[in-house]
Amino acid sequence: MDSSKTQEYDQSAEQFAALNQVKAQSVRARLCRTGSYFGVVPRKLANGRLVFPAVQVEGK
Repeated sequence: MDSSKTQEYDQSAEQFAALNQVKAQSVRARLCRTGSYFGVVPRKLANGRLVFPAVQVEGK
């Protein structure tokens, strides 16, 4: 993942999951266990919601 600060965080967990062709609960579970979803760390908004960048994670 590109670590530039100019990346726009505007995806919900559901949108991010659909982009990566997984269930939203899979994203949340991995985030809870490891702190990221395969290197993608979401930002936490003031209201407690998470926003993700619009990136696709490469599988191995």
